[in-house]
Amino acid sequence: MRKFYILAVLSLGLSLVPKTSFTQDAYFSQFYANPIYLNSALAGSEGNPRLTFIHRQQWNAVNAFNSSFFSFDNSLGKNSGWAVHAMKDTQLDGVINNLAAGTTLSHRIALNKGAVLGGGISLAYRQKSFNWGNLVFEDQLRSGSNNIYPTAERIGESKTVMYDVGIGMVYASEKLMAGINVAHINQPVERFNPESEVVLPRRYTLHVAYSFQKISRSNNGYHITPSVIYENQAGLSYLNVGGYWNNELLTFGSWYRVNQAVVFTAGISINQINIGYSYDYTVNQSASTFGSTNEFSVSYRFQVKKSNKNYKYAGKCPDVFKRLR
Repeated sequence: MRKFYILAVLSLGLSLVPKTSFTQDAYFSQFYANPIYLNSALAGSEGNPRLTFIHRQQWNAVNAFNSSFFSFDNSLGKNSGWAVHAMKDTQLDGVINNLAAGTTLSHRIALNKGAVLGGGISLAYRQKSFNWGNLVFEDQLRSGSNNIYPTAERIGESKTVMYDVGIGMVYASEKLMAGINVAHINQPVERFNPESEVVLPRRYTLHVAYSFQKISRSNNGYHITPSVIYENQAGLSYLNVGGYWNNELLTFGSWYRVNQAVVFTAGISINQINIGYSYDYTVNQSASTFGSTNEFSVSYRFQVKKSNKNYKYAGKCPDVFKRLR
């Protein structure tokens, strides 16, 4: 029954636009815990090596979307950074599978009062595949029979590959960070059969955050950082309004994804390790029966002593980014 439901949704989407259609990227709610995915210009922004892994399970009752993203980034020279990253995204109970691996280069220049302005470019190899064996077409079913019969549907290739380019820019100071990122700027085409040209459309991301510092009676400081993130892809828009409260150990946050979900986040920082969790509470009634959405993240920041004591990395983002992890 689940296979038939998935096929019905998939067939409806494909039948509406038979020759040109669009796909969408994986979605993550812990935006700043996944910096390379958020903005290419943030590669190497820590100044030291950083290892990040994030996993999201969306709508677990129907196993709709399972997405994992891995990245490793580091500084390069005095002002630049680099990253390698990989992603696995499984959709519709394993019917659609996306794999990607790539690299990112960034460069930042120092401005007045510790601020930086930077840009980045990402290059990636992508592979998308359909597992046709997980689908049952309508003509394979017969009334009164539990057997699965052969289908007359035309099935295209099961795999396609693409090459992808993305760019980003960021400004960061001690209290403010703002940036723009454009993924898939070349709009690679998925060709599963000669009649179909399914485009991976550009994904636009705008993000801004401002941090307020407070000092408690115990002289332990904490920060409140409101943020707005806007995303648009294939005509679909996502406006996220929220923020974080954090001190040296704990982080708590919440987001409202307009007309879609309320997101609750929590994290802990112990030495160089950050661990985060988020839960998406769906406010859209049409998706409320699909189950919960959970997301986990972990990052490790290496501390590397430079042999040259006079070396100073000018491409490091100010501490405002530390309060967003």
